[in-house]
Amino acid sequence: MGAQLPQSITRSLESLAAAANNNKQPDAHPLPLLRIHFPEVTVTTPGTDVSIPAAAPTPTLSLSSSAIKPGTNKKYIAFSIDLDAPFPSWPILGPILHGIQTDLVVVADGAEGGGFVPLEAKTKEWRVVYRGPGPPRPSAPHRYVFLLFEQPEGVNGEKVDEVLGMGAGAGLWARIRWDQGAAERKLGLGEVVAVNYFVSHG
Repeated sequence: MGAQLPQSITRSLESLAAAANNNKQPDAHPLPLLRIHFPEVTVTTPGTDVSIPAAAPTPTLSLSSSAIKPGTNKKYIAFSIDLDAPFPSWPILGPILHGIQTDLVVVADGAEGGGFVPLEAKTKEWRVVYRGPGPPRPSAPHRYVFLLFEQPEGVNGEKVDEVLGMGAGAGLWARIRWDQGAAERKLGLGEVVAVNYFVSHG
């Protein structure tokens, strides 16, 4: 089987499931959501079906205002990960890293409808360049999860390159069987701030 999923991902998926069940689980505390914006579609609802072409461009993100602490100037780091490669029933290649964006900040006075605020970085390119979905035929849908963390002091794009040994040109083999838990430990990341995911079919 593929690499074991870290708690950040399993708890995020449990949180999304709890939210989908209208918080009927008494101890559930759903995480705030991200919105994932592509030119043709915005993923607001977890599990939205997005076609491969529609999800190919590099996305932008926005954060639920419920996750933003007033009076703070936090930076954030985002990860995009395919959980189901090559097939959900046999994810021996997964998880696969699809991109990392660093140095995201809340856009001042940039509120969207529905209580979301855009995130932006100085550079539009992701630190580890985003690669769109590519589930093979005839695979069942793959889940593409986006995790947002607070970016610790002393961590920036260069530090991510150094610590994770990735960089913008990271090829497929560097992304396969991605160890998200190890990346979080090496970068000193805390709990997930916000999450969302979409699915794409082969």
